[in-house]
Amino acid sequence: MRYQIAFLKNDIKFWLINLGYRLRFRLKRAKERNTLFFIFEPQRKHAGIADRLKAIISLYNLAKSNGYKFKLYFKTPFALSDYLVPQSDWEAEMDDLEYSILDTKIINETNWHKFPKLQADKQYHCYCYTGNEIPEVFKNTGYKWSELFSELFEPSLKIKSACDAYNLNYGSYISIHFRFVNALERFENTFFDNYLESEEERRLLIQKCKNGIQNVMNDNPNTEIYVFSDSKVFLQNLSDMNVKVLDYEEIGHTGEEGNMDSYLKSFIDLYVMAHSKCIYRALCPEIYQHSCYALLAARIGDIPFYDKQM
Repeated sequence: MRYQIAFLKNDIKFWLINLGYRLRFRLKRAKERNTLFFIFEPQRKHAGIADRLKAIISLYNLAKSNGYKFKLYFKTPFALSDYLVPQSDWEAEMDDLEYSILDTKIINETNWHKFPKLQADKQYHCYCYTGNEIPEVFKNTGYKWSELFSELFEPSLKIKSACDAYNLNYGSYISIHFRFVNALERFENTFFDNYLESEEERRLLIQKCKNGIQNVMNDNPNTEIYVFSDSKVFLQNLSDMNVKVLDYEEIGHTGEEGNMDSYLKSFIDLYVMAHSKCIYRALCPEIYQHSCYALLAARIGDIPFYDKQM
């Protein structure tokens, strides 16, 4: 029942947001039809890169399966095309959107409502999303997530160059990802306020997670281990372990206003993880256990993914 109420609240919120766009409708025909537009409205706060990319691929799956063109407006807080080079003509501008009573339809990207079959000769808009779907294969179409991603995106030259600079032996190392959010330091302005007030609590959490890393190392002898995290404090505390970490001076969350270096860092981590032999998502009660950043990397690389209790 709690989850049903949460869905209802979102449905009401999305309806109110979409009402603002429906008020723009006019009695005219849309010139661009058979096209699905996904718009990240600059005036609204948006989720991080994982939730956004999950929603993008979910909607691209819908568009492709209905024979629709897919267009994307993503320029806040950075232009996605600066990091993921378009492999098809998906970049849209706000002026491309047409608000026709006759032709424009508005849908939401959620996982508690089935997507409708798109009507022919219409223009669809999506402004509201949850980004909850990230299957290996979409059951309703049979399309593989990693293949859909590759049809839309390729990492930019600056991402490739940055990854190459680490001289990685792709496919030979294991990645472990920790999403602490605010457990060890005040990192992010978010609903998940999990800051541990006492130094002893933070020390014990760090040690627990280091023990978990050691368990992975024991299970995978003679294999390089790369550790990724949103916590500089945690990464600084790994200097006494035989693990690899990438430069972490520019850690940031892509849902927040930051700088270009922090955005680039997020994509570098994502692609280095995507080239792993496999990826572990670290789980324990003190940290955020529902992060899909590591799973996103696994889907991009089409590699095994495991949850690991610390």
